[in-house]
Amino acid sequence: MAAKVILHIGQQKSGTTYLQEVLGHCADALAAETGVLFPPSLRDVLPDAVENHERATYGLLGTEYPWVSAERAAAEEDKWTRLAARAAEWPGTVLISAEALSVVRSAAVRRVVGEFAPAEVEVVITTRGLGRALPSLWQQHVRNGRRQEIGTFFETLAAQRDQGPESIELEHDQHHWRAFAIGGLVRRWAREVGADRVTVVVNPGSPPDRLWRLFTAAIGVAEFAGRPPEQVLTRRTHSGLTMPETLVLVRLNRLLEEAGWDTYSARAARERLLLSGLLPRSGRGPRVGVPDSARHLVEDWSRADVADLEATGARIVGDLDDLRFDAERDVHRPLTPDQVADAAAAAVLAMVDRSDFQPAPPRPRRRFGVRR
Repeated sequence: MAAKVILHIGQQKSGTTYLQEVLGHCADALAAETGVLFPPSLRDVLPDAVENHERATYGLLGTEYPWVSAERAAAEEDKWTRLAARAAEWPGTVLISAEALSVVRSAAVRRVVGEFAPAEVEVVITTRGLGRALPSLWQQHVRNGRRQEIGTFFETLAAQRDQGPESIELEHDQHHWRAFAIGGLVRRWAREVGADRVTVVVNPGSPPDRLWRLFTAAIGVAEFAGRPPEQVLTRRTHSGLTMPETLVLVRLNRLLEEAGWDTYSARAARERLLLSGLLPRSGRGPRVGVPDSARHLVEDWSRADVADLEATGARIVGDLDDLRFDAERDVHRPLTPDQVADAAAAAVLAMVDRSDFQPAPPRPRRRFGVRR
């Protein structure tokens, strides 16, 4: 068994995909130069995939994740078996990255940690201020097919949080606040590994390679921070939707559902719209932010969660001020009708085939013979 296992457990929208992309590109060098193994998982079968171990954890924890069925869990069991075997064979440190682990309850935390006994287990949590993470989560939900307006999204979060810490800890469907209430997340894992073995990395937002440098310090390989090529360190893994684009997609999702489109076809339509219409544009409008109706709620949540995190005793890498709510930065800017119309027009153009609207070729003229 590995001497040490580092579990990188997210949170969602905190830069985990960016870190996984960098790790996937430099995994061989990381193992050879530092003794830290980032085991292959998805790239075994999908060479272009962003490497991560989330699907493997489905095979271990199954329906602990609200979105994973028993059938899906059974199909992923072999991925966990292979991952655990690689960890058992490696003599140094093994790094496992699966942001979904941030949503699981205490019994599942205990099971995950127990899987790696007698290795020492450390936990690294990447986090981002609620004022940026929660709006980004909403647009990701819309991108995945949901049709909830942003105001309703924050009302739902408020109702869930008002149910209190015990409900967040125990209720299966309270996974949003199990992940995003950072103090509770730290304590859940610290109960199993100790607060001195939990590190919280604060995502500064930009430049992206700053997050990588903080992360390498958190896992004890700061000397490796400059090793990956610059084009990998500076790339942006996800292009988020802007506010007008997300509003257009909300309405499209609603119409697709009302028209009876199946899940696969609706997803394919959205992907064409995004890749061929919305994401390539310049002047795409203001980014998604906290609606004015929720600004005081998010400010209160942020203040309480930062104080709770400080009280946990976990190691913090980065600047805590980056977690604090900043209305100037976090509240979304007013939209104009032109911005929404531009996004809608780009979406229409992405979905039509220009050849369908070409004029028909001219018909050849008939030539008539001349009588003599």
